[in-house]
Amino acid sequence: MDCCYINLDSALERRLHIEQNFAACQKPGWTLTRFPAVDQADVARNGVAGAARPAEKACFLSHRMLMGQRLGDEASNLIMEDDAMFGARSCALIDGALERHGDLDWDILFTDVCIANMLTMFDLLKRRRDLAEKNIDVAVINLCDVEFAGSTAYIVNGKSKRKVHEALAACARIDLPYDLYLRRLAHGGALKIHSLFPFVTTLSDFCDESQIKSAGANPVELALNMFRRMIWRERNLQRGRSAVEAFRKAWCRAEPPVNVAGADEEMSAFMALFSSMAAIRG
Repeated sequence: MDCCYINLDSALERRLHIEQNFAACQKPGWTLTRFPAVDQADVARNGVAGAARPAEKACFLSHRMLMGQRLGDEASNLIMEDDAMFGARSCALIDGALERHGDLDWDILFTDVCIANMLTMFDLLKRRRDLAEKNIDVAVINLCDVEFAGSTAYIVNGKSKRKVHEALAACARIDLPYDLYLRRLAHGGALKIHSLFPFVTTLSDFCDESQIKSAGANPVELALNMFRRMIWRERNLQRGRSAVEAFRKAWCRAEPPVNVAGADEEMSAFMALFSSMAAIRG
């Protein structure tokens, strides 16, 4: 698998982190290439039209330009932002899933995605538990009617690269962030977008300092990021629970810890997260 990550020239720490992480987890046949990200100065200099913020335009253009450089063959590519993170089994899980689902009709296959709807999050937790009971490592979920966000890591089907690039090139004005534009294409049926589940990559700590978000911590985004890490296939549940408790103390000071009678460690950790999310949203 040819993996490409998008990274600003100035983001040296992120570059070092993702390259070290990949080197520790990669398997034979997997490669990693850096793509220099478009920056806000490029956006201003070229007068890029649209209602999206300059950083969002730069992100959109980076993904589109990277994809445009990979049209010479039909090899599938894993495209990442520089706050993506591999686990020890990520490469093997992806290879195995692609082999098992060889008949699936797809254009884009996320390896990790943001889910912002709490009902969907409950459903995914149940599905993760059901898959674990059946000893199924990874399944595929169709995102055609899911309110997803994020473009941290996804595979572009080699046979669909021109189709995906043409859909992006058709956007003369950038009015939406890149991830929400992909969601529009999925919901409208223009692209077949799915996700591996449980997620087989996750977010590094850099995601909470995203270069395309406004300054200042956003507790909702922090909570959504925690869900992504906790639902990840190679998650550390104890570490996740500790992060939830720290989050609750910082953002939900009036909320007591959640104790659900009879709940196992996994359910207890997620109920603590969900109750914290309800507190900050309510």
